[in-house]
Amino acid sequence: MSVDEQLELLKYQIKLIRTMVASDEHPYFMFLLDHDFSERQTRSLNDILYIFNRRLGELSTINDEKMELFHNEKIEEIKERNKFFSVSDDFLLSESPPTYEEFVFLMELIAPADVNPSYLLRSLQMQNMYVKLCEYLLSQK
Repeated sequence: MSVDEQLELLKYQIKLIRTMVASDEHPYFMFLLDHDFSERQTRSLNDILYIFNRRLGELSTINDEKMELFHNEKIEEIKERNKFFSVSDDFLLSESPPTYEEFVFLMELIAPADVNPSYLLRSLQMQNMYVKLCEYLLSQK
């Protein structure tokens, strides 16, 4: 099978899989598929959501050593990954609550050009992911 035939087969298989996924149950994942997010872009988006959620104070109030170790390791991984998109560590790891403008700015750096940040946040909400964070950011719009 030639490379072109393999590519066409993969496109068709993805099309079939998308028909099996209930878009109303997984709007965030469908959003990622519809806007051609790469794995790297998706990881960076998840990193931003994790950090923004923490900055908003929505993580567990349990502050034990294991949680702190996990958080510190996660932050080091995030710093390494976000070098690809030239996002400064100071900007991401600020102590102030996140803003909608920050989210839009970061989406312009990491997401495909056709992504509407508000629709992205709504798709997360509809899939019950980072609901309070999404509500908070959308309220600033």
